[in-house]
Amino acid sequence: MTILADPARQPAWSGPLVRWLARAIPLARRAEALLAVKAVHTAIFASVGAALLLFVWEGARGRAGRRAFGALGLTLAEAAVYVSNNQVCPLTPLAQELGAEGGTVADIFLPDWASRRIPEASVAALALGAILNVRVRRRQRRLASADERIVRPPSAVQTAPVT
Repeated sequence: MTILADPARQPAWSGPLVRWLARAIPLARRAEALLAVKAVHTAIFASVGAALLLFVWEGARGRAGRRAFGALGLTLAEAAVYVSNNQVCPLTPLAQELGAEGGTVADIFLPDWASRRIPEASVAALALGAILNVRVRRRQRRLASADERIVRPPSAVQTAPVT
């Protein structure tokens, strides 16, 4: 069965996984199930988007730390899932099996012009965040090494013990 209209963008692994789930849902409950898929996708999309924005924001503020790199980890995990599935959201085949008209979950929530640009905008934001956070980390390392030189006297200045 073809999930998407574009044969080049068929899901690599999520299609067979969700097909059995969609068939297990009674026909009378499919509209409710589709609404639940939409709600879950919206929550995931919003949280990953917020994590990506947090990563960029922390870099712009000069605060590359655990929070920024936790947000990066979440963003990269989502990107790995998306890319490993032939750039198809794993919820797309489930939404289509449950009766979504277009099949793509992003098209349901966003205008077409916005949903088509999500990958490009995400990659651009990720690159910007990486540049900003790397810059902050380098500055932090330079400051730490400068502080270490100030705090520890050079070894040549050490005096020999008096005997």
